[in-house]
Amino acid sequence: MRRLLTLALAAGIILTLSSCSASSSGDNNPERIAGGQTKVSQAGNRPVSDGNNNAAVESGFFFTYNGVKLVLDTEVEPVIKELGKEYIYTENPSCAYVGIDYTYDYKSLIIFAQENGGKIVIDTVEARNDTVDCNGIKVGQSFDDVKKVFGEPTSVEDFGITYVKNGIKLQFLSDGSGKVITISLTHETPEA
Repeated sequence: MRRLLTLALAAGIILTLSSCSASSSGDNNPERIAGGQTKVSQAGNRPVSDGNNNAAVESGFFFTYNGVKLVLDTEVEPVIKELGKEYIYTENPSCAYVGIDYTYDYKSLIIFAQENGGKIVIDTVEARNDTVDCNGIKVGQSFDDVKKVFGEPTSVEDFGITYVKNGIKLQFLSDGSGKVITISLTHETPEA
């Protein structure tokens, strides 16, 4: 059962990393959030200043980790600098596209990045343990708990429920028991 779950999660990551994404314009520094609690929030298409009076439009869901806002398609370097150096870094040739996959593995959170328009940008963020709070939802809670907080999902499968907003996908994955084991934030992959 664990091998099947591991293979399913690996396939999900590969599919996630293979998705094409539109890049936000401008360089985007992370926004420091008071309190430092990690959560997933719903953004309302509001600009985020990068300190150079450029604005990147953020839409959909985003994570907040240790007080730093993580928005997909923003440059990873300022985010990593803000979060600190307590991570395991890997860099590998991508099997999903031409280029390199960059991974920053913190204790409770993994940031996946890729090159886009000559910059290394955040492509996927995953929470894998119960120290990450997602609007009151943590790993180990039930799908019913998730639905109480986020409402009816866009789609429901045996191993997960998905919410999609403005091309951003928030997934709560399970081992089949209905309990959350991973929370993933990535791009919606267009249907073929």
